[in-house]
Amino acid sequence: MTDHQIGDVVTVAIGPMWTTYAVSGFIEDRQRVKLVRKNSSGTYSSINSDPNRVRQVARPVFKAGDKVLVDGLRGEFICFEKGSDVVRVMLAPRRRQFTGVGFIDIGPAIVRLNYWMLVIENSKRLMEK
Repeated sequence: MTDHQIGDVVTVAIGPMWTTYAVSGFIEDRQRVKLVRKNSSGTYSSINSDPNRVRQVARPVFKAGDKVLVDGLRGEFICFEKGSDVVRVMLAPRRRQFTGVGFIDIGPAIVRLNYWMLVIENSKRLMEK
C-alpha cells in the first residue's frame, strides 16, 4: 500500500482517462482513500478509491508567511493546528462595495480551513492536469 497523506495531489484512472484529485481523508483504517476535486462550476466532487490505484503527483508544502488564496481572497499561511489537518490563514485587509452603502473596509482576519481545500485552491496548475 502506498503512503498517501491528506493534501497530496494525485491522479486516479477513471475508465480510460486519468483525473487529478487531492487526498481529503481515509476510510476503513486506510483501506480506502477519499479524493476530492473542484469542478468548473465551483462545487466539489469526491470519490473513494483503492489506495493502490492512486498515483501521487505532488505533495504541496506551505510554510508560515507563504502567500495563498482562500475562496479567491489573498492571505498568508500561518500554521497547522496541532494534531490535525486544519490550517490557519491570515486574510489580507480588503474593501467590499455594498449597494446603497458604498465601500466598507474589512480588516485582517484569521480563517480555519481543511488542508485539502487550501491545496486545491493553491495548486491549480497541478489540479488542472
